Amino acid sequence: MIRHIWMLTCLLVLAACMVKPPVQEMAEARSAVKAAQAMNDSKSGSEVYLKSAEEALQQASEAIEQQKYAKARLKAREAKRQAQKAAKVSQKDH
Repeated sequence: MIRHIWMLTCLLVLAACMVKPPVQEMAEARSAVKAAQAMNDSKSGSEVYLKSAEEALQQASEAIEQQKYAKARLKAREAKRQAQKAAKVSQKDH
């Protein structure tokens, strides 16, 4: 009986961890997008990556509103990666 209670408690703790909004990932994505926007130069070719990052960040926000946190987490990470690519392209061309 104690074993069952312990297992149930562990499952509840794991479930609670999985349903948290991706606050850290969103903050990192927003920061990366802002940095890329500040560096953006339409001549550098970074606008494709920047637009992709902005779209992914918007999709992450929408997923959070719908409480689809796993999707939001993935989209936030995608936004961060795309923003980093945009910044790298902008930096290379300067």
